[in-house]
Amino acid sequence: MRIIFICLLSFMFCNITKAEAQSKRVEQDTIFYFLDTVAIPANHRVIDIERESQYVGYILRCKCYPLNADPVFYTRVDSYKKIISKEEFNKIKTVSLKKLIEIAVKYAKEKVYSYKFFFIEPAGKDMKVIKVNLEGPRKPDAILYNKGEIMH
Repeated sequence: MRIIFICLLSFMFCNITKAEAQSKRVEQDTIFYFLDTVAIPANHRVIDIERESQYVGYILRCKCYPLNADPVFYTRVDSYKKIISKEEFNKIKTVSLKKLIEIAVKYAKEKVYSYKFFFIEPAGKDMKVIKVNLEGPRKPDAILYNKGEIMH
């Protein structure tokens, strides 16, 4: 009986500590980045916008992620979007491209998702605020070696 009681007590203790560890939340700062899709021609942008199925990807062409990869921000086509006036936009503190890259690289190294990202794009006379997520670094595709030849 004593052994059963000790087992139950230790089981309950383990579950309580596990529940506490999962309930700890990381405070998230909000980052706004102005993506000027009107004034900067598409062939001069550092961020490429690609749509695939129900997702839109914003690929930051800097090769600054681990394994010489590009950071990718993404959103669903039907996800959070808000139209704001230019007066409201002028009140929002946006980060520079350099700061956005620093935050992305820091996330890639520490794997702590401590930011909420929003991109702001011109939308006619107003501005469109889009919630985006930063994709974690991915391993490159496997490369197979066959008698001195590289096969992908």
